[in-house]
Amino acid sequence: MSEKIIGYTTKNRQLTSSTLTGIELARQDLLNHFAIRKGEKWTNPEFGSNLPYYVFQPLDETTADLIEQDVIDVVSYDPRFTMTNKNVTVLEDEHFVMVEVELLYVPTTTPTTLALKFDRESQNLEF
Repeated sequence: MSEKIIGYTTKNRQLTSSTLTGIELARQDLLNHFAIRKGEKWTNPEFGSNLPYYVFQPLDETTADLIEQDVIDVVSYDPRFTMTNKNVTVLEDEHFVMVEVELLYVPTTTPTTLALKFDRESQNLEF
């Protein structure tokens, strides 16, 4: 798969723009998908993630299953990534939910780990 998609970001950049390509662009796109809450995109209300809603919720088996399914849905939406392990690790603290999952960047078969940390004050999303 030849990748010719070019993206643009100003996130974590100071006074200059930056062009992203390849795995860096795909990572940012995936993080953007997680940052959008379901229902916020008026043209596609099913697009996005419900992970921010699970902060301060009891992490019982039902909630853990919902979180895992949400991660699987978002990752499977992007054809540039596949999950190398369907096991989604969910860590809970009183003030945040953290999710870790192993991914494979398909065009170059590069393995990577996705770590998402959601808290009430701010959403910290990173690879």
